[in-house]
Amino acid sequence: MGSQYGSDHAGFGCAACCAEDALVAQAHHQSHNGVRVERMIQDDSHFIVSVQRCGLCSQAFASVFTEYVDWVASQDAQYRTVLPITDAEADDLMAGRLSPHRVGALGHGRRHLQSDWPSEADKPSVYWDSGVFEVREGY
Repeated sequence: MGSQYGSDHAGFGCAACCAEDALVAQAHHQSHNGVRVERMIQDDSHFIVSVQRCGLCSQAFASVFTEYVDWVASQDAQYRTVLPITDAEADDLMAGRLSPHRVGALGHGRRHLQSDWPSEADKPSVYWDSGVFEVREGY
């Protein structure tokens, strides 16, 4: 596999699930509709971690969803990160050898699809990001 994700998706996935920057909307759609959940790792109302696979190329992904309740305006903030992972990393996550809270460390040297929908926004911001990211439980 080698070094991942400069400006392309070399090493992980297909053109649908790891689309170029100009096709981020396609990748976002694929991450919601073109995957199958292989295993739910954590399934709480405000913190969901799963291993998913692309329906076209079987690329494994760790999907991390976090929601923060907005008790004042009822506009709950929602964040989702979809990180391509190796089959060995998927196996470790599903077997409990890798904590869901450590998934963000796998982002080193890789890009991941990010969807940020803060409380004050009208719609989510969807973009490719790269590197290590923090995994926190919502409330």
